[in-house]
Parts: sequence; C-alpha cells; structure tokens
Amino acid sequence: MNIFLRVCHVIILALASTNFVFAEETTPKNSQDDAGTNSDYSSVAQSNAPAVVPPAESPAATNQTIDPAQLSTFEGRREAILKSFVAAGGEHFQDAECLFALGKNQEALVEVNKGLDPLVPGNKINKWMHGGNTGFISWPGIDCYIRFEKFLDPATKERYRKIYTGGVFYQRLSTANHVIMAAMTRYLATQVWGPDAFKADPWFMANDPYIQMMTKKRNKPGVVWGTSFSGGDETGEKYLNSVIDFTVRNGPGEFASRPYGAQNILPLLTIADCAKDPLLARKARMAYEMCFVQLAPAWLRGHLATFAPRSYPDTECQRPWGMTTLPWIYFGGVAPGLAHAKQAAEPAVSSYRAPELVVNAANDRTTPYFYKALINGWALNHYINKSYALFSRSAKIGGRPWQGQSYPCGVMYEQDPEKGSHLWVTAPSEDLPGQMGNHTHGVRSFEQEILGRDAMLFVFQIPQGTDFPYALCYVPGGHLAFINDSKTSGKIFLHYGSVLIAVTASKPFDWNPSGGIYAPASKPRAGDSEFRVKSPSCAVAIETALPSEFAGATPAEQLSKFRETLLSKSSLKITSEKPVGAEYRNRMGDSIECVFDGSDKVNGAVVDYKSWPISESPWTSMKTTAGPMVLTDGKKSRTYDFVNWTISDQSVPVSNKK
Repeated sequence: MNIFLRVCHVIILALASTNFVFAEETTPKNSQDDAGTNSDYSSVAQSNAPAVVPPAESPAATNQTIDPAQLSTFEGRREAILKSFVAAGGEHFQDAECLFALGKNQEALVEVNKGLDPLVPGNKINKWMHGGNTGFISWPGIDCYIRFEKFLDPATKERYRKIYTGGVFYQRLSTANHVIMAAMTRYLATQVWGPDAFKADPWFMANDPYIQMMTKKRNKPGVVWGTSFSGGDETGEKYLNSVIDFTVRNGPGEFASRPYGAQNILPLLTIADCAKDPLLARKARMAYEMCFVQLAPAWLRGHLATFAPRSYPDTECQRPWGMTTLPWIYFGGVAPGLAHAKQAAEPAVSSYRAPELVVNAANDRTTPYFYKALINGWALNHYINKSYALFSRSAKIGGRPWQGQSYPCGVMYEQDPEKGSHLWVTAPSEDLPGQMGNHTHGVRSFEQEILGRDAMLFVFQIPQGTDFPYALCYVPGGHLAFINDSKTSGKIFLHYGSVLIAVTASKPFDWNPSGGIYAPASKPRAGDSEFRVKSPSCAVAIETALPSEFAGATPAEQLSKFRETLLSKSSLKITSEKPVGAEYRNRMGDSIECVFDGSDKVNGAVVDYKSWPISESPWTSMKTTAGPMVLTDGKKSRTYDFVNWTISDQSVPVSNKK
C-alpha cells in the first residue's frame, strides 16, 4: 500500500472508531489480489503496534500450587497447562479447548461464545476485523470448532457458520504469521462449510469504509475484499502446501520469535489434526515435527539460544514466555508462568507427542557441541557447553535477510529465572529513550560475526552519518563477581555461576556496572547495565568457560584465575581497517577471523557458507534443502523424506554408532 493509502487507512479507522483491540498492526502492501504479497515465507513487515511482552507478575507466584515433580513429564506439563491456563481466563477459544479437554463442557461453551463475540460484524471489542490480527482469534476458533464440534450446541454452531462464512478476515497480508493463520483458517472453514458458502456479511459493505475502499479497488464484481485468501488460491490450499514445503527445508517463518514464532508453527498442528485430506495432514505433521527438530539442539532448559528474527523485547531470562512455552511443553526445563502460556495450550489438547529422539536432542547436554543450521537465509551457528550457549548468525551465504526487530546474538546461560541471562552485542537499530519503535535495540547489517569454540567475534563497519555509530553490549545483572578493566584494556570479566564471560573490545570503553540502561526496550531488571564502544569501526570478542575449569574457593577467585589465563593466552587484534577485519585467539589456541563482507576463517580455514548445512549437530543431519533429515541418538535413527513425505525409524548399525 502506498503512503497515500496508508494515511487514508489511518484516517478512516480513526473516524470509524476509537476503540482498537489488537496485538500486532499490519496492512496489505497494496490493493492487488496477489501483487505486493511476499512469497518468501520468512519475510515480515514492521509493526507500529504495542509491544508484546512477558507477563508482569512473577510466574513463581502463579505456579506455586504446582508440584515441580509434575512438570518433569509431558503428561504432567499438559495437565498443569490445562488446569492453570483456564484458571486465568482471557483467551476464550484456548480456554474453551482446555475446558473441553477437562470435561467441563458447559463452561467451555460459555468461553466459545465469548470467543466468537470479537468476530461479530460491528462488535465493540475488535474494530480491526479486516486486519491480520483477527487471525489470532479466528484461527484458534476454527481449531476449537473442528476438535470439539460434538460438544457444540446447534445455536453455537450456527453462530460459527454465520460469522466464518460472512467474515472478511481471510485476505493474505504481509507478516508471516498473519499469512499462515489466514490460509489455514480459510482452508478449514471451506472444509466445514463448503467452497460456495463465503459471502461477506452485508454490514461490512454498508458500514466499513476500508472494506468499501479495498473492494472497489479490487474491482471484482460480487466479490468483497477479505472473503478469500488470494486470487487463484481462494481457499489458501496452495499456500499451505508451499509453506509446508518451505518450512521443512528452511525453517518456520519468524524463527524463534518470542511474540510471533508460535503462530507460524501451531497452525501446522491444526492442519495436521483437523484436515480431512490425509496427504496434507501428513505433510503438516511432518513440518510441525521438523520445527522441533530444528529447535531442539538450541534448547537450554527454558532458553532458546538462537538468533530470533522479528523478536522483542531484548532482556531474556531463562523462564520461557511466548514462543518458548511451545518447546517447553515437549522438552521441559524451567517452567513458564503457566496461567499465561497460551502457546502451550494447543499442544495440550492435541494427540501429538514428540518422539523421544527429538526430546533427547533438546536435553542431552553432557558434552560440548556445535549446532549449525541454515534458517530463513541465515547461516546460524551455536556452541553449547552444558549450562550456557553462544550463538551467532551470518548473512554471508548470500543476500541480506531481514534484520532490525530481532534479538542480537551473544550468550545465554542458566540463571535464576527472575534475573536476565542473555548477554548480547549489536549495532543497534534503536537506542533513544522513549523512541524504541522496534520494541528492541535490534540488529543492523553494519555488524558481522563468527563463532568458534568458547569464543565469538563481532566486527563493526558503520557508515558515516548513521544513527548510533557504535557497538552496544547488554550486560545482565546477577553476576556473582566481576572485574572491570574497560577503561584501561577494554576488557570486562563476569561470573554468573553457570558461566564465566570475558568481553574484549579493540578500543577501551567505559562500563559502569550500576549505570542501568539508557534506552530500555522493556522494563530492565535490577543490576542490568550496558556499555558502548564508541567507534564506527571496531571489534568485540566474547570468550566463555565453565566455572569448574578454574580453581578457587569463591566466585571472585575463580574469576581472577579466568582473567589471568585469558590475559596470558587470549588476544584480539584488528587485521585490516577498510574493510574492517579482526582476529580473536582464545585460551585453547583456536583462532576465529572475520573480515566485513569478506572471508571468515576458523583456525586458518575459510568458512564455506555456500555449503552450510540445513542442520548439523550430534543428533541432526540435513546437508541440503533436498533432504532427507536424519535424527539419531546413536542407537536409533529417524529419517524424514520430503520427496515422498514419509518418516521411517531404524536401528543404527553398530559400525555407525557414535
């Protein structure tokens, strides 16, 4: 949509109503049926909506009636979600599904009808009826209808029919989660009520200026904008097949995004459980499971330690929220606030169970390992060592994947879940108090990075005249000890109990451990701080270690030994100025090198990003997008064939065992 139409849209909506209820605002890119919609399923659009943030109240308080032992199994976590989630209320269709699953059918019917209320034309709850945000309501609504239709009374079923066949919330828009929710909802609504049932409720053409405008611009007599998915794919079936194929080969859209990642994954479960077409259902189930195969090696007992495009805010702790409650219900770990874990509610009412091989890949952290993945155009790398994880991204495989509103890379580690445990480094896209439009400091293409064993290197080449011409490092509070050499040698050393972290810059900087956060993207936790390396051309390195590697009776003594070792064995040097290049050598003698828009090297060998694997870890192997994906624990293996759409399980021959 051009600027003029965007302005008109805002004016029209303002005149129509001042009562907006939405989670994420987005508008069509232009008025054509297919033109302007993006066929790249990982693509997204910026949002001016209010930030989606973790629950404000302490999850420890909301979980206090749950026996921790209950949460050690999937069935225990499932039961806890069903009971705790409905007790909080507010998410009506998800509440209803949990109530149906608990056998409380009359209470569930009340919630179903409350869920339908915001979809009624002209209602005073949701005036964004034609926007993608209605998908956050209409998708769980159709899921609830199909799963629990036998419990619905005739009046409720008729309400469903009238609302869903008369709705204008099916149009393919821009952000990845909106698109898959719209396609899935329209496809399943067609399955229920037939392809010829969809006629816009007369209220929209009589009272909604935006629908009037878009319908006139589309200029298809008898067709109201929003009643179908897109031209040539009215039911969304073509898109569903293509996004399933994309997901198994490239990862789900908005990968690991805390606010939106689950909405790219859970519609696959709905299709798998609810579609009558057996092939589409089987493909969707494989794609759904593949999402967890891709996430499992980056799981750290509540942390999802990987780059997250389209994610905010940027002060992560180990307690899951948003998207991370979804892997939590299958993998376990630190519990989320159960009363608000709506992303876990859908798996709780499904018959799907994650295979033990996938669960093992998420929880076996006995030895350090690397995990490489090619997701949404990013070459991702991770180094996980028992209680912490370093993670990086690179666009050097080709192109410039979307950045901006994303989590910066760095270190996540096990920590008291009430404290932050994500230390990151970035070239910020936002850093002004009260003007954090992305709801995160974000990332920009002026910083590139490479990861090695227990070490990570960032290089910065920021153009002249750019806002925020510096490297920014976020330092969570909660450290048991620290050493601040920032002003003299450009180094700080931190002991967080589960990990020792050294941050080294190519120039001295000023870190004030009690200085707080200049431009918080969300409420900062006590003790959080930051520093800036005030140079448009510089390098920053991170080195990590297990505390047990260094002797000492106290955290301060261990940290002192860590510092002594790194001062004698580790080094950071700038190797070129234009383009900026740097090399970091860690305490084990490993070297990592990064040249901005040039070659990266590990121990002298050039990194071949063109042959970067789709997935490579001790448990996963997928060399190219053609597949197959092989998952193993050394004794058993599971092969995903994306040509014939089959899964086969085998015993691993003795000669091939790890």
